[in-house]
Amino acid sequence: MTGNLQTSYLLRDCSSNSFHQHSLSMSKDNDSNNDNLEPLGKDDKPEIDDTQYLDEISWRVAKVRLEEANIQRLLRRKPIKLDYETSRRWIQMNWAPKTKEEFFDLVANGNLRTPYISKNPEEYYGERGEWISWDHYLLGSLDDGKNETDNGKRDLMKWQ
Repeated sequence: MTGNLQTSYLLRDCSSNSFHQHSLSMSKDNDSNNDNLEPLGKDDKPEIDDTQYLDEISWRVAKVRLEEANIQRLLRRKPIKLDYETSRRWIQMNWAPKTKEEFFDLVANGNLRTPYISKNPEEYYGERGEWISWDHYLLGSLDDGKNETDNGKRDLMKWQ
């Protein structure tokens, strides 16, 4: 089956910042002799104002600036961890290290992969004014005088 397909498109001339409309004719029998590009005329080109380009560029620049500011804000933000008591109870219930060295071995081996528990609790909780000692963090009683129900302990197990 032979016939011609014709489509038109816009080409932008970068040197004069203007558009030219062209048509492309192709035969269906893949005869490349019928392929040609023809300008359709000056009256057929759309009118695009320079202010439209400037508005588009300024909008994109503002968007990129906002995205970059948001990324920088997130990078400067301090990580959010569990509070001291919850972190201490979770460590004792799940890993039960007896010394500071055992705790850091867990971190170094990749066993402590949760983002909610600080990898350096002395520094993190010390900055917040909550740090007591390594003995208290690793060996202190789970209750500390509080009457905790089984539900509280089950909630901690969900962090695993």
